[in-house]
Amino acid sequence: MRLLILRIFLILALQFSFSNTAAIASDDPDSVTVTAQPSVATALVLPPIMINPLKAKTISVKLGKVVVFTVADPAIWKGKVVDPKIAKFVAGGPKSTYETNPSLTLLKKGKTTVSLTDGKKTYLLKLTVS
Repeated sequence: MRLLILRIFLILALQFSFSNTAAIASDDPDSVTVTAQPSVATALVLPPIMINPLKAKTISVKLGKVVVFTVADPAIWKGKVVDPKIAKFVAGGPKSTYETNPSLTLLKKGKTTVSLTDGKKTYLLKLTVS
């Protein structure tokens, strides 16, 4: 009878010790907890087409992309699109807490010319939106 009580006591003691270590391990800040997150479909954001207007002569781009001009001083650049139905020039410069480069917003398919100036020299680029 004593042996039976001793075995039951030993089993209970072991179960209690394992459940305490599991609880302590879960409170450990170094422990890793993996939580399943529901998958959410997100739209893919593609990088812009980066163009150096000092070197480029033509731009061929698909509708839906963004053209950004890589220039040293974005605030001084001005631009004009010959056919404003195809694309729109967006000036760069300081915006609240950040600075943007000048860019083109593509509106529809077609061909046009973009005129960019830094105040000293004018650069003409042929734009094809497909």
